Amino acid sequence: MTGLISFMNLNIILSLALFFASIIIPFCQIIFIDKYFRFQNIPEILLKYALFFNVGCLFITGCAGQFLYAPEISAGVGWGWSPFQYELAFSELGLGILGLISPLFTKDFWLATIIAAAVWLVGGSAVHLYSLYFEGNMAITTANFVIIWNILIAAWLIACYLAYAKSWTRFYKLMTEWSRSRKGNS
Repeated sequence: MTGLISFMNLNIILSLALFFASIIIPFCQIIFIDKYFRFQNIPEILLKYALFFNVGCLFITGCAGQFLYAPEISAGVGWGWSPFQYELAFSELGLGILGLISPLFTKDFWLATIIAAAVWLVGGSAVHLYSLYFEGNMAITTANFVIIWNILIAAWLIACYLAYAKSWTRFYKLMTEWSRSRKGNS
């Protein structure tokens, strides 16, 4: 069980590190790299890094954990080991790849990635909560940080997208008004 506890601690540390990286690195980019910085770019930059770190890297590491430590993880959840865990690992791999390549695409791809990741994260938390409250499963990985963390990450991704969508809409309106005023002055 000690190995499982240290594995859980590693999971918590890694999750927190990826979350803070998704906030700190974009601001470092804004401060030190972007020469032509505009405030309307902040939500887009934050969203790209949130997708890369909080979906891409997080789900890839989840895949590695599910694949390489399947018996330990199933024991920690209080469920029996099953080859289905490998399917779970590959679903995490797919979501992780979506997160890693998201910065290369645009808002429609980002929204689809966020919906898939949020459903997976909140759904996983719901399954663990059900197991905790209705089945009395008090296993170490069922009753812990992961339930709340998954919901918070889903909320963070949605908040980043909504901030981006709001800033993009505002920018689009400003550009449309500017374009109309230019046509009127010609």
